[in-house]
Amino acid sequence: MIFSSLLFLYLFLPLTLFFVFFARQKFANIVLFVASLIFCAWGGVSYTSILILSILINYASGLLIGNGKTRGKRKLYFLLGIFLNLGLLVVFKYTHFFFENFNLLFSLFDWKIILPSKKILLPLGISFYTFKAITYLFSVYREENKAEKNFINIALYISFFPQLAAGPIDRYSNLYPQILHREVSFEKFASGVRRFAIGFAKKVIISAPLAYTANQVFAVQQNVLDTPLAWLGIVCYTLQIYFDFSGYTDMAIGVGRMFGFTFVENFNFPYISKSVKEFWKRWHMSLSSWFRDYLFLPLAYSYSRKLKNDRYLHIRAEWIIYALATMITFTLCGFWHGAAWNFIIWGALHGIFLSLEQSRAGKILRKSFKPIQHLYFLSFLLLSWVFFRTSTPAEAFGYIGVMFGGGSVADWSRFYELFDKELIITGVIALLSCTTFFAGILQFAEKQGSDQQGIIRNSFFHLEKIASVIFIVSVMVIGTIMLTSGTSNPFIYFNF
Repeated sequence: MIFSSLLFLYLFLPLTLFFVFFARQKFANIVLFVASLIFCAWGGVSYTSILILSILINYASGLLIGNGKTRGKRKLYFLLGIFLNLGLLVVFKYTHFFFENFNLLFSLFDWKIILPSKKILLPLGISFYTFKAITYLFSVYREENKAEKNFINIALYISFFPQLAAGPIDRYSNLYPQILHREVSFEKFASGVRRFAIGFAKKVIISAPLAYTANQVFAVQQNVLDTPLAWLGIVCYTLQIYFDFSGYTDMAIGVGRMFGFTFVENFNFPYISKSVKEFWKRWHMSLSSWFRDYLFLPLAYSYSRKLKNDRYLHIRAEWIIYALATMITFTLCGFWHGAAWNFIIWGALHGIFLSLEQSRAGKILRKSFKPIQHLYFLSFLLLSWVFFRTSTPAEAFGYIGVMFGGGSVADWSRFYELFDKELIITGVIALLSCTTFFAGILQFAEKQGSDQQGIIRNSFFHLEKIASVIFIVSVMVIGTIMLTSGTSNPFIYFNF
């Protein structure tokens, strides 16, 4: 079940809202937990059994850590909990990748060993709820929070359906107080509906047409693919993945608000960045902060201790520490996104460029003309997304080769078949939405209204409300029509 489906929009969400609002406060969390299990089970009953296993592991691990009498025991239970969480993730997400590559290695040495390499079904959202669970264990181990004794509370934190499939990865310290107590007001509910509508528009109205064109281009055999078509495909995919994922985040935040929750923000106009470093401060912010706090900083601290007393490395120690920790962090970040070499290369590329930006070359870049900085970033981004979209390194390098003139003779008739009026209109709206253009217009209108007095100010207030209602109704009607015609496609990040 996905947010941009008629089943979710017109059955699951209204029924869940109905039962939660009419349940007593002490039963609301139980209703939400049951709804989350149903949401997960819709994709397969096996998904739910793995989710419940994860909840049981973390509930027990939290209690063991909290009740540990000595620091050694607390650390032992903490490491055991981390191992079990990552073990589940590795078994269900990476077994096929490891076995397939081991078989390849064995064949190179002509060893008569063949490991079973059949793909295992990837449980819905396991990458996201595993990371959420780990934040809970960290918070208990560091004594930032006490171990949760109420099973439903920890179960709801890990499984809450708006965040289950693709985040945001909210910290336990943020959601736990809201699980205990939250208030639902008309204003918060209305803002949730508006935010959901924005996300719905991003996903169904903007992302879906871009996805169609990108899929058409990437389906073309590279021996007949030409340069203009290759650039069209990667530009469409670059816009598609942003509106797909940020649209999901907007819908998740909106649904959360409808139930009284406030989730962390996940995107802040990432495509206006002027560097890869700035990009990761704006893109998938809950994930980048997770990797920073739970992997990068511990690694950097560990390396700094090792290099501190090394007289041969003390001059460049700071940059070496940053580069090593960054490379490891982003290579693993790429591997987290998918069990394939393309994702590892994608992550490693981000690590390399982040390290370079921290060197002398980065200082030169920061002093350069801002449009040049932005051009540098966009060039890197487009090329890096090729690895994210393709299946193998050979396919990715082949596609990049076509982008820079290594393809067949340009077939402009095929190009204009895809580059039609619908794509042009969608593309213009998408490009403007990647910037603060529309947000700036809204802020300007709100400021003009707040600066007025009396009747004029009230008129601005009512016009804003009317425009908001018209926007929501229009988006839902257009989106529903597109869904019934089969235009929508699954969220990209559901694969991770």
